[in-house]
Amino acid sequence: MTAPARARTRDGATPERRVRVGAVTIAPVVQFHYRVDPLRFFPDLDVGAIDEDAWYWRPPYREDGMLVIDIGAFVVRTPQRTLLVDAGVGNGKHRPNPSFDDRDDHWFAALHRAGVTADDIDTVVFTHLHVDHVGFATRFDGSAWVPAFPNARYLTTAAELDHWTGGSAAGDRARLGDYIGDSVLPLRDAGVLDVVEPDLRICEEVRLVPAAGHTPGNICVEVSSAGRRAVFAGDMVHHALQLAFPERSTDFCVDRCGASDARQELLRDIADRDVLLFPAHFPNATPGRIRTDPAGGYRYDPVEGEPL
Repeated sequence: MTAPARARTRDGATPERRVRVGAVTIAPVVQFHYRVDPLRFFPDLDVGAIDEDAWYWRPPYREDGMLVIDIGAFVVRTPQRTLLVDAGVGNGKHRPNPSFDDRDDHWFAALHRAGVTADDIDTVVFTHLHVDHVGFATRFDGSAWVPAFPNARYLTTAAELDHWTGGSAAGDRARLGDYIGDSVLPLRDAGVLDVVEPDLRICEEVRLVPAAGHTPGNICVEVSSAGRRAVFAGDMVHHALQLAFPERSTDFCVDRCGASDARQELLRDIADRDVLLFPAHFPNATPGRIRTDPAGGYRYDPVEGEPL
């Protein structure tokens, strides 16, 4: 069992805001934000051909030539349930990526600002099992990594778990660090990881939607209440550029064509309707509505919500 990395304090992220979807309250819990070279996400992108004044190529989506990426999770509170969608990078974990390694963020304080504690969470839904979506699922108790939410069941799909624990993902695991070993397998060992169908209805207001492509068992989380609707897209829309060019997938997609198809299907479904999209990595975790752009692709209409 690997001990946690030596902690280093990092700056906090932008204060979060809550959004209401009928009787459901949604609050982002941002861990941190960082900048990344566009070619790391889109290796074949002709950066020089992009209009510098394009909406998706200006702040807050791009600053000083770098893409702006947020890392975190979302709290979803229904009248009966308290769920967490994804779980960030985590703290004190050894990672090859310097931006992910050895973090000591005040994420649980942000969770408290969202109105809940770790004990309140009854369900953790992983849209997929990438390193930046599972980290806070476990904590180090002095001798081992254990579930961080003591009253929660953790949900993933068979295709997702099989892929990331199987031989086909060995190269990715070596590149990303032993995050499956410290953030996913301890859940299985503790008997709290549930392998569910990708179209599971969790409760009256929340259901899963199959969206394979970015990863083999990737899912969306859909919230419906009082005639309103919201969709947690995970990494289906990693950056705003993919709204303007929905056919373009990132270098992190296991199946780029499948990811492109799933993204375009989602955007066609929700465009020009009163549906909130919650991408996992947009700056400040700001949700928005999708609007068809007459020039091609789609635009993003952000919704600020209420301060926590």
